[in-house]
Order: sequence, then structure tokens, then C-alpha cells
Amino acid sequence: MARADLLEVSNVMNLTGMPLAQVSNENVVNNGFYPDLGSAEFITDYAIATEYANNSEQIKRTLVLAMLDVNQALARYRLQHWQQVEQLQDVTADEVAGVSALIIFYQRAVYCRAKSNLLISRLGETHRDQRAAQQVMASDNQEYWLLESDTALRQMMKVSHAGIELL
Repeated sequence: MARADLLEVSNVMNLTGMPLAQVSNENVVNNGFYPDLGSAEFITDYAIATEYANNSEQIKRTLVLAMLDVNQALARYRLQHWQQVEQLQDVTADEVAGVSALIIFYQRAVYCRAKSNLLISRLGETHRDQRAAQQVMASDNQEYWLLESDTALRQMMKVSHAGIELL
């Protein structure tokens, strides 16, 4: 195969031989307090499979459902601790590269929960041999991503893993 042919193939397929997703950056509008979420950021940063990433409506629905779950999980904490501020970005918190750690944790909580929702049913159908499936299951399964989402929520609320607040 000629070098030009290889370059053309590499532009439409990733290293595993799967086609690349056509990523569109549609924002999912939040409630005004929490930040809006970007579908392109979710797809690229969380390695969303092509069969999902090419379906922008499914991505948006999944992000909206995860966003609503996370907003609900934070509702009581928000009323108790952040009632005086208009937006999460206004809450005093450490910053990383100019971005509030709370914003980073919030996005992580939503994106991890959305990824877990996408992984519910497809693992057995998409992997050809059991060994490959076992390798993927180690880091790319629903329970893992739900745990990551819950960890980000606990970090936002400054709660330890055991549910005891640190003094």
C-alpha cells in the first residue's frame, strides 16, 4: 500500500482499525448554576465509541440525563453551602490552569456518569474474543465509571469515601 493511501486510511480510522467519529461540538445547556457541557469534550476526553459518538442526539440525551442525575445528587449540598452564589464558578475553590476545581469535578461527575450509561449493554456484542473483553472490562465498564462519577461528587462536597466529613 502506498504512503498516501496509508495516510488517507489513517485519517478515517483510529489505531484499532475502527472508523473515527464525526465529532460535532454541541453544548448541552444547564440550569444556569452549573456549567454547560460540551459534547465534543465528552466524546474525545472519554473515548466514546464511534457507534455512539456519531449519534449526536443520543449523546445529548445521555448528557442531559447524567447532568440531571448529578444536579439532583448535589441539590441538598447546594442549598446548604452554595445558596449565596449565582453560579458554581463563583464558589471559592482551588483552581487548576485557571479553572475552578469544582467545575472540573462537576464535569467529571457528569461525563463519567454519561459514559457509564452508554456502556450498559454493548460489551459482549462489540468484542470478538473473551480475552479482549476481559481487558476492556477492567477499565471500561459501567461500575467503574459510576464509581468515578461518585468520587467526583464526593470531592465536590468534601466528603471522604466512607461518608465522613474531614475536619
